[in-house]
Amino acid sequence: MIATLNAQKATSNTDSMDVLKDQNVVVLINYLRSLHTDVFRVINQRVKRLTILVSTPMEPDRQWEPDWADLDVVVQKNWTIVRKWRHSKGFKEDNFVHVPMDSLSQLRRLQPDIVFSFELGARTLLSTFHRGCGKDVPVVAVGNMSELIESERGLARRLLRGWLKRRVDYFTYNGPSCQRYLASLGVPPSRMFHFPYYFDSKKVFRGGKQFSQDGIARLVFSGNLNARKGIREMMDRLRNWAVTHPDRRVQLAICGTGPEEEILKSDIPSNLQIELRGHCDDAQLRDAYAEADICLFPTLADEWGLVPVEAFGSGLPVLGSVYAQSIEVLAKEGENGWYFKPDDSRDFAQALEKALETSPNQLAEMSLACRETIADITAERCADYFCEVIRTAIRNKLT
Repeated sequence: MIATLNAQKATSNTDSMDVLKDQNVVVLINYLRSLHTDVFRVINQRVKRLTILVSTPMEPDRQWEPDWADLDVVVQKNWTIVRKWRHSKGFKEDNFVHVPMDSLSQLRRLQPDIVFSFELGARTLLSTFHRGCGKDVPVVAVGNMSELIESERGLARRLLRGWLKRRVDYFTYNGPSCQRYLASLGVPPSRMFHFPYYFDSKKVFRGGKQFSQDGIARLVFSGNLNARKGIREMMDRLRNWAVTHPDRRVQLAICGTGPEEEILKSDIPSNLQIELRGHCDDAQLRDAYAEADICLFPTLADEWGLVPVEAFGSGLPVLGSVYAQSIEVLAKEGENGWYFKPDDSRDFAQALEKALETSPNQLAEMSLACRETIADITAERCADYFCEVIRTAIRNKLT
């Protein structure tokens, strides 16, 4: 569980809360999602002031509307570089690199007591320049990374991160793979804090979970339909299973759009039904999780992977890829799902076989374990971790 990963337990005594109430906090981030907003709203109630500088309201490959609630959000003057990310696992996709050009002027205007900068890129570099201008302001790099993804970053990024590790005061990690990656850069444990992901609670089905009793296995996939998400590998395994089990029926609901959509329309066995639902809003995703028996998540590379967390919260067992960090943290084989390497056809096929042979009664038992898996992941708890970094940074600054 997430609690076991924390090396610094969050505290909430009166003295520490008083420290928080005096702090002017600035966060630099690429864009805000609902899962960020929920946590930052809690933090906003605990500190003197919270200002969030976003590089862009939303990236072009996202189909969500910005949701900032009542937070103080400033859209920066930003230069976006689009690079093609080519991965050794065979996929390629656009990677958006944001350079918020007015970071220094914004930080001078806001006069923060502490700065949190997401990722180890341009915004973090500019944050360290602000302190280099004579400002005694701790800089915290918020790390949402995994070893699998970072192992294939270019030389320039590796050199930048090697430089930043000596100029950033503290680092946060969202999971064990990120923690290991930071350690590989030479970041000592004393400068690392756990700051876990929350999830988009509006997408989670909270009602009583029912499982199919008619012999039809109902699966759901949620996400972008691109090569990185393992769409080809998923369809290859499902086709093979359907052909070798002609007396069984499988329905797969697809919640999402993308360039791999055509793969879902061709060479489909008669006992495999594909339902393309397109882009789904929160209510439609809740319905999809409610109707399904199993969530399928075959990603080839995800630094975290939010869909499995949403599925667990919905009481839905996950047939998921080990190349998502959320699976490494939360998965319990046979208890809340089944786990595999999507680029290993035999491993994927065996996991699929086990999942589709699970009875409705067994799925119902697993459903309880799924919800228990994320019971302690709350916006308040995530805010606790964030605030503990503030307390430590301010305490060390004053001593």
